[in-house]
Amino acid sequence: MAFKKHHFIIVVFVLFLIGFVGWGAMKTSLKLTKGKPLSTAGSDSQSLPGEKPVTAETKESKETPSVAPPTAESGPILVRAFKVKTTDFRDVLPVMGTVKGKTEIELRFEINGVIKKLFFREGEKVKNGDLMASIDNKDTLLKIDYSRSRLNAARSLYNSAAKKLEVNQKLFEAGAIIKSRLEEVALEAESAKYQIETARAEVALAENELNKTNLYANKDGVMGPRDKEEGEFVTPQDKIARLLETGEVLVEVGIVERDIDKVKLGQNAIVYVDAYPNTTFEGKVDSVYPIVEGKSRTLTAKIKIPNEKGLLKPGMFSRAEINICELKDALIVPATALIPAGGTYMLPVIPAKSVTVSPDDVKVGTVELRKTAVGYITSDYAEITSGVEANDFVVIETQGELRDNIEAKIIGIEELTF
Repeated sequence: MAFKKHHFIIVVFVLFLIGFVGWGAMKTSLKLTKGKPLSTAGSDSQSLPGEKPVTAETKESKETPSVAPPTAESGPILVRAFKVKTTDFRDVLPVMGTVKGKTEIELRFEINGVIKKLFFREGEKVKNGDLMASIDNKDTLLKIDYSRSRLNAARSLYNSAAKKLEVNQKLFEAGAIIKSRLEEVALEAESAKYQIETARAEVALAENELNKTNLYANKDGVMGPRDKEEGEFVTPQDKIARLLETGEVLVEVGIVERDIDKVKLGQNAIVYVDAYPNTTFEGKVDSVYPIVEGKSRTLTAKIKIPNEKGLLKPGMFSRAEINICELKDALIVPATALIPAGGTYMLPVIPAKSVTVSPDDVKVGTVELRKTAVGYITSDYAEITSGVEANDFVVIETQGELRDNIEAKIIGIEELTF
């Protein structure tokens, strides 16, 4: 029984092996025959009635779609154009800043003292020469009295010395004294004379110090906040108040580094403040600092503005527009229409003289790629100085290949709106 069982296992294994090899051979055969023609021109196989025999070529044509060869454009391309006109063009640089007085003077006493009286209020308009404040002048008056007394004493001493000199002069002429004695008396008289000059200087110094006990406005303007009050002791280092000259004001603005080369002295500017939203203030760039300051890396420029009515107050926040370019009767086109070409620019122009109107009421013209000269240019617009004329059209958008001497149908026209 064991022997028969052993033979049975061998037979089953051989049958399994034969079946596995046969299945593999059939699979390989199917892969090799895949994609071969079911029939060829020389084969005996027949196709179905009304059906074209399938070949390798016909199968490939079914899997790969046919591509028609390119043909020349049969009509004009479609474009959007910009109509060129002469216009006054203005390019502005928007900036922000703060209003300041034309001059801001710190008022200080020149001598030490106690403030006796303040004669101004904050924000009050004052005139040149108005008395602003005074300090206690008792000590100064005493100095004047003392110096005048010394002057009187010096005069008396000089008169005495002069008479003594006169007597000695007569004695010397009579031979009663020697010459050295006369010279000695003359020197005493001269010394007394110099003492008079010294005393006079002391009087003048004391009187000048008296004048310094009063503080005067040295310009027309508006008083700023008071820093000291009556009764306080002050020195020349202490600021009493600030005088702001507001007949003209300056607007300090910050210019970022990339715009520094655009700002020049004398450029016109328009300033706006929130206090008067419907009012504009015109001025000019008065000064430009020579260095870039601070962490903001900005350059400070000052715009001078007349302020006769006093509407602009120091400290106001302001917005300004600096006119960095003003052009009269210029030909302006969108900067995006320019085509860089080795250091110069090309411009797709449709001359006005070439434009006709089609039966469907659409303008049609011929595109010319022209070499142009560009004057002033911004990120949005460019001034064309040659290569285009007024009423010509410049292509700004196209549907189709843009090339020289191609016919174009203008489906949209844009113009400057400012």
